[in-house]
Amino acid sequence: LYTSLALDGTGRPHISYYDSLNGDLKYARYDGSSWQIVAVDTAGNVGQYTGMALDAAGRPRISYYDLSGANLKYAAFDGATWQLSTPDSTGSVGSHTSLALDGAGRPHISYYDDTGDNLKYARYTGPVWQISTVDSAGLVGTRTSIVLNAAGQPRISYYDSTTGNLKYVSYNGSAWQTSNVGLAGPGNTSLALD
Repeated sequence: LYTSLALDGTGRPHISYYDSLNGDLKYARYDGSSWQIVAVDTAGNVGQYTGMALDAAGRPRISYYDLSGANLKYAAFDGATWQLSTPDSTGSVGSHTSLALDGAGRPHISYYDDTGDNLKYARYTGPVWQISTVDSAGLVGTRTSIVLNAAGQPRISYYDSTTGNLKYVSYNGSAWQTSNVGLAGPGNTSLALD
């Protein structure tokens, strides 16, 4: 469940997903002849709402939800081992994640804050994670999808459960600009830039 897909430079697939039988975050990659599968995080019930991207070297990075701790988590493969971190653990946060990497390979994550019913955004600046509440008008922030423009500025699509609208927000370098796209059912969103 909760799959996310990325292709490397040779066009081979990499998939992050939730193993619901064991409650683990897993990762699969096709090496050209067979699938290689590893358990990335097995501490408690983890791995829902995965978002995955590959860095310039083709190494996977995964955002996901820790159901046991109700936290946003992030996994990065350094070529030898998986490095796990918790970008946000304030209240019940981290479901409905989506992940994008900027030109420097740093992660940007959109996700849902279940405690406040808000859309949140985390970005890694190098030494620390910076956390922002992007939209807090009503019950908003599920079904997120994030992409970065050429300048590395985030754009996020998401669902507003209060109004039933699909919403879109963009960061212009100093402020977030939000707009309603229109009425939509509570399905998942997927965002791309031309």
